[in-house]
Amino acid sequence: MNILEILSITKGTLINKINLNLNINKFKINSKEIKKGDCYIALIGNTDGHKYIKNAIKNGASLIIVSKKASYNIPTILVQDTTKTLGHLASLIKNKYNPKVIAITGSVGKTTTRELIYTVLKTKYKCHQSKKNYNNHIGVPLTMFDLNKDDEIAIIEMGMNHLNEIKYLSQMVTPDIAIITNIGTSHIGNLGSKDNILKAKLEIKEGLKGPLFVNGDDELLQKEKAYKSGFKKNNDLVAYNLKTSLTNSTFNINIENKKYTIKINLPSHLINNVLIAIHIGLYLKIDINTIIDALSNYQGFDMRMNILNDKHNNTIINDCYNSSLESLTGVLKLLEKEKKHKLLILGDINELGKYSKKIHQQIPLLLNKINNKKVIFIGNQITKIKYQATYFNNYQETINYLKNKKIKDTLILIKASRNLKLENITKFLINSN
Repeated sequence: MNILEILSITKGTLINKINLNLNINKFKINSKEIKKGDCYIALIGNTDGHKYIKNAIKNGASLIIVSKKASYNIPTILVQDTTKTLGHLASLIKNKYNPKVIAITGSVGKTTTRELIYTVLKTKYKCHQSKKNYNNHIGVPLTMFDLNKDDEIAIIEMGMNHLNEIKYLSQMVTPDIAIITNIGTSHIGNLGSKDNILKAKLEIKEGLKGPLFVNGDDELLQKEKAYKSGFKKNNDLVAYNLKTSLTNSTFNINIENKKYTIKINLPSHLINNVLIAIHIGLYLKIDINTIIDALSNYQGFDMRMNILNDKHNNTIINDCYNSSLESLTGVLKLLEKEKKHKLLILGDINELGKYSKKIHQQIPLLLNKINNKKVIFIGNQITKIKYQATYFNNYQETINYLKNKKIKDTLILIKASRNLKLENITKFLINSN
């Protein structure tokens, strides 16, 4: 698209009216990533993107979009808010390439569900998906900016901390299909109740053009008129004959009165995510046997129920990308039947607000069901729990403690909210002599 088309979308003011018919390749917000022919958008966030305009121009930017008036030697569009402009441009890119958009939200399991759906759909379609955890008002536009004309489906995560955030994202990309994985306690400190979390997640319907798929085992979502996975016995998918371990599960489903066996490298508390992926695949006309083959080759991702082994015969469950009461409950239930000695390294669950004490106090009830264990608590909130555990403020204190311990033949769980950076403990254990 050329500069005049971009000007029309942004409704900004054009400065330096030169090369207006020049085509722009990509939109970028990182000046280091700029290549010749790209547009640099100067966002104002933790840092002010306007500080890096000269660097963007040096790297080859052909257009810059700013919210502070200044004169540069290339075309410049002055707008009121560059972050809102980011969203407008994302809509432009979406409409230009017009892929079928699948939007995913939920308290936990968004990334796993996205990856499962991608695994299934790429067997038939050219698919594009969110990078990393690009799921907010900046991450979603960046995902859309990476679309190209060959992409048939875009699978987009949508996260939120407050009301109206999912609404903004849904109206930006106008999904053809939407998914809600569950309604948990994540961000309850900001939203005040699970009913408000449900309300926030249902904002995904604001821009929705097609069906909504939800986890039918979720009590709050059961009330919604939607395509449900794992709920009713009629046209929905129900997993039965479930056999599961830390690393994989096997179960059966029935489709048109025929029994199928699903094998997946995921534990039981993530089976509803698998059912949603199967349901999406069937909805988009992928053969069930193709879906089954694709899922059998699925592999988990770093820091999300990632199973590792070290040189001391320890099995490490690296699940420290994030934490919630629901996800912690799921993984701890898996450990109840494990006979191996266990070391449970657990950190704070964040963004719980006034509910933090109440939710953290439920953790001992889960731990009491696990035998043959030692427990380490890390953080500001979880360490307020009275329990037979060793307490530390941060991961470095924990590593210093573990340096003096000989740990072998042990099942080690490492789980906490993202800001505690417990993956550093995983790296230490893997590399220790």
